Amino acid sequence: MSHRLPDIADLGHGIGVIPIPLPFRSPPWVNAYVIATSTSVTLIDCGVDWDVGMERLLEGLRALEVEPSAIDRLVVSHLHPDHVGMAPRVTDRCGAELVMHRTAARGYLAYNDRDGFEAWLTEFGTVHGVPSDALPVFGRLEQVDWMPAIGPPDVIVDDGDSIDLGDGRALEVMHTPGHEQSHICLVDSTTGILFSGDHVLPRITPLIAWTAAGTDVLGEYIASLHRIVERGFGRTYPAHGSIVDRGASRAEQISLHRERRLGGMLDVVALGPATAWHVMLHSFRPDLTIADQRFALRETVAHLEHLRVVGRVTSFDEVARWYRRT
Repeated sequence: MSHRLPDIADLGHGIGVIPIPLPFRSPPWVNAYVIATSTSVTLIDCGVDWDVGMERLLEGLRALEVEPSAIDRLVVSHLHPDHVGMAPRVTDRCGAELVMHRTAARGYLAYNDRDGFEAWLTEFGTVHGVPSDALPVFGRLEQVDWMPAIGPPDVIVDDGDSIDLGDGRALEVMHTPGHEQSHICLVDSTTGILFSGDHVLPRITPLIAWTAAGTDVLGEYIASLHRIVERGFGRTYPAHGSIVDRGASRAEQISLHRERRLGGMLDVVALGPATAWHVMLHSFRPDLTIADQRFALRETVAHLEHLRVVGRVTSFDEVARWYRRT
């Protein structure tokens, strides 16, 4: 691995963190959190499905003096492989229940449907201006062995639900869609700490990607960020990177970043009608890999569609879909 993993650490108040390596360049690891009370042990997120990750998780549990069989539940923040990929292996090994938001009870089927996603990517690329000679590669996913099919959650939670940890302690569920429809943050009733998943990250911002569902994902994300700001969260434990001391302030920074990106894309469209592919080429660095281009185009469409929803651009279809400033 090119990145040095942070140390496994006891963070106090019965909370430990196990940074688990990931088999790709960025992000290089995911933070799995362990919360132990006298009656239960909860694991938050688990990484992709590979032996290196499982070995690191077991190493972390030993360092924190937690037996794998003591884990009662695995709470997964959202349906992305670096958070849920190892869930089948973890729940089988530990006998733990898989806990996710209600939308994951449907979303896991799309997560498992690789062929369907490739077909959607090709159609999406066609609509949004990917050059015809690039389409076959754009719509073909790389083969990986760390993303097996997963099953539905054993326990479904909704916004405002409480996950009982014992000892009078609980995790409040906050549904924070945007990065992914099933995304949840968790609030520790004992410490007030926010486990933010990918919703609030230090130094980087999460991908906000257009999906087949066709909802205003960026609008949902911005609204979810505002909830963090309104609650005034301080100490925040993210799924990637280091601890954030002022979560609400970081959420404000991320919201401003999104506004700047919206403004930049609006400037491109103001020069004349443009496809999302054209806007992407002017909004992101030029040396993107094909995988990065998929993410960048989906993020571009999420921004352009948000601008359309709020009335700042309109769209029309002429072979591809074009956007123009109102």
